[in-house]
Amino acid sequence: MNRFPQTDRSVLRLASLVAALVVTAVALPASAQTYPSKPLRLIVGFPPGGGSDAFARALGQRLGDQMGQQVVIDNRPGANGNIGAEVAAKQPADGYNLLLISTSQAINVSLYAKLNYDLVKDFTPVAIIGSVPNTVVVKSDLPVSNVKEYIALAKSKKIQFASSGSGSPEHLAGEIFSSMAGIKMVHVPYKGSGQSVIDLAGGQVDSGFNTLPSVINMAKQGKVKVLAVTTLKRSPTNPDLPTVHESGLPNYAMSTWYALVVPSATPPEIVKKLNEEVNKALASTEMKARLFTLGADAAESNTAAEANAFLRSEIEKFRATVQAIGLKNE
Repeated sequence: MNRFPQTDRSVLRLASLVAALVVTAVALPASAQTYPSKPLRLIVGFPPGGGSDAFARALGQRLGDQMGQQVVIDNRPGANGNIGAEVAAKQPADGYNLLLISTSQAINVSLYAKLNYDLVKDFTPVAIIGSVPNTVVVKSDLPVSNVKEYIALAKSKKIQFASSGSGSPEHLAGEIFSSMAGIKMVHVPYKGSGQSVIDLAGGQVDSGFNTLPSVINMAKQGKVKVLAVTTLKRSPTNPDLPTVHESGLPNYAMSTWYALVVPSATPPEIVKKLNEEVNKALASTEMKARLFTLGADAAESNTAAEANAFLRSEIEKFRATVQAIGLKNE
């Protein structure tokens, strides 16, 4: 004999379902409300001391102060940032594993024949953090004083441009510039930006597209000439420098940017919480001052959706350039 009539059992099942939904609804916001309850790990695909590491430590310290939990920087250098991204892609999607990416990872998508991670599918962008302008910089005795003269000279003779390596942001900056200007330059790849800047100052190479912080002191000493910055707007750190955009090559834009991402299955409420904290950090006087000392511009307030759209557009921009010049790394 049934203990409950049919109608009563239906009511009980409905009540159980409602109770389960209520528990779920309460639990979801609660996870964001109690997050974070332990230290966070911020993976960086480059060694200590570089631009990515400096950005990560500035952001990590500020987020730690705001969120009441330490943000531990975990440097995993190698393969132009790919090692760190591969490690991060395999971590639990719980909001405690973060990855700092930069322009390099967006280039890597089309530069490498095979990657052990998918930058789009394996990660969810949280926010853009900021960017460092690249420059059009030339040796001190190159007979040009602005971008128009630089392009004119490149049309009359072969000009070299140095970079920190094949497929690096500086390399792609030069290739995009050449394509838009209708010129052909000789690419001279180095193993890192340090030696390329030294040789540029020494007159061994004609020009480069190095980041502004890496060349500005040498420019002040008269060892190189910075013709322009490569962002659409002038850099707040050096507002007297014109942009390429205003100097004869409209809409040219290139920068070394940095963004925060998390494994793709991270709960949306955690992504939202992180986005809010990053934007709060970027709006702070302390963070703006830290980025200013790095020669960087803090990003304006941006949503996770806006960061995602930006990342996808950058991937496609570099894909077109990499394919056009037939560049491929194994």
